[in-house]
Amino acid sequence: MAGPSRTTIVQPPRPPNAWILYRSDKLREMPPVPPGMPRRAQADVSREISQMWKNESEVVRSEYERLAEVRKAQHQNAYPGYRYHPISKAEK
Repeated sequence: MAGPSRTTIVQPPRPPNAWILYRSDKLREMPPVPPGMPRRAQADVSREISQMWKNESEVVRSEYERLAEVRKAQHQNAYPGYRYHPISKAEK
């Protein structure tokens, strides 16, 4: 049986938005899971961080919005012709 095509064009990643940047920072700040304990489900982690995001001050949120704009500008420089084209379920 043939595997996936090796000629698939790799698309550049999307630039991270404010929420993704916030989640990444908060994920790094979370204490590690003690040895012998099961890992936290990512859905639970996202739910917890989402609640933190909703309770953040406008100052913190606007800082992450600013960081997202900086990352977006860097992304535009790295991938000048990039346009996000979501793939519908029918195309998958």
